Amino acid sequence: MRVDKWIWAVRMVKSRTLAGTMCKQGKVLINNEKIKSSKILKLDDIVTVNYKGISKVYKVIGFIPKRVSADLAAKNYEDLSPTPATKKDQNLVEFQQGQREKGEGRPTKKDRRDIDKFMGF
Repeated sequence: MRVDKWIWAVRMVKSRTLAGTMCKQGKVLINNEKIKSSKILKLDDIVTVNYKGISKVYKVIGFIPKRVSADLAAKNYEDLSPTPATKKDQNLVEFQQGQREKGEGRPTKKDRRDIDKFMGF
């Protein structure tokens, strides 16, 4: 079965077009190799999908000819993804990326110095 078809059928992405585009952009890896969307999957292949900044790792257990419910689709893969980060780790990443709470406005001079000190500048 084609990679883009399988990714779409097991509900990892919304559309088959998106699955094909992700393959072209190198966001889908099979056994840690970049592939084309026409690559044929085999049982026990490891598929890594980077979607919306989140990396998921799946092992192919079965194939389905068309898109089905999430419960049936889940029987065709095994999720090998690492456990998600804790809330504290996520807040740290958001801070490092410059994310601020809504309504806080721009950083003051003191905030800017604290950020620079934290980042090691």
